Amino acid sequence: MEDPPGTPLASGRAADVFDLGDGTVLRRYRTDRDVTAEARLMTWLSRRGVPVPTVVRAAGRDLVMQRIVGPTMLEDLQQRPWRILRHARTLARLQRRLGEVRAPSWLPPDERLADGPSVLHLDLHPMNVLLGPDGPVLIDWTNARRGPAGADAATTHLLMAGVEVHGPRDRLGRRVLVIAFDLARGPRLVREHLAVAARRRLEDPNLTDHERAELQQVVNRLCRD
Repeated sequence: MEDPPGTPLASGRAADVFDLGDGTVLRRYRTDRDVTAEARLMTWLSRRGVPVPTVVRAAGRDLVMQRIVGPTMLEDLQQRPWRILRHARTLARLQRRLGEVRAPSWLPPDERLADGPSVLHLDLHPMNVLLGPDGPVLIDWTNARRGPAGADAATTHLLMAGVEVHGPRDRLGRRVLVIAFDLARGPRLVREHLAVAARRRLEDPNLTDHERAELQQVVNRLCRD
């Protein structure tokens, strides 16, 4: 069995993150893939003022980046729930800023969405925002594509609305976060792209049963409207 390359920091659905002890982290995918496209986009975005970790090197399934010291937005929300409105507005601001960046010609479109000029993160939610000492930083660019900015906003709405929570307080917090994000980002923009974003999400094989059921309800409701 392969030895850990450093101290484990986090594990996601597709990759593990390790602290290498020198101010950098290694994001290692569990399956074979080429991370050079992801690294190229991150470097390109950084040069245009989008807050992303600095890429140190990329090869095969390994991506070494600057370590951002700080909690995720979700971790901060769990510790300080009274910041929920501030974080919702920050998330909307980050996504609006990203949507203003005209995508490079080499960034492929998402064929399930309409074509558009913007860079789409397509997995932007509080777990993928690190609150570093110099401000929030966007991480995990695995799914990034080119398309209409509103599709990214609608995807974020769905990601947050579909997360499984337990208890009335957490359900209320989830609802407040989603509503506050929509108001800050633009309710009409989000709603315009909600149906196609939901259908796109339903094609994700990594969805949990709960997430799939929640998304199906959104699609059914939109079809009735």
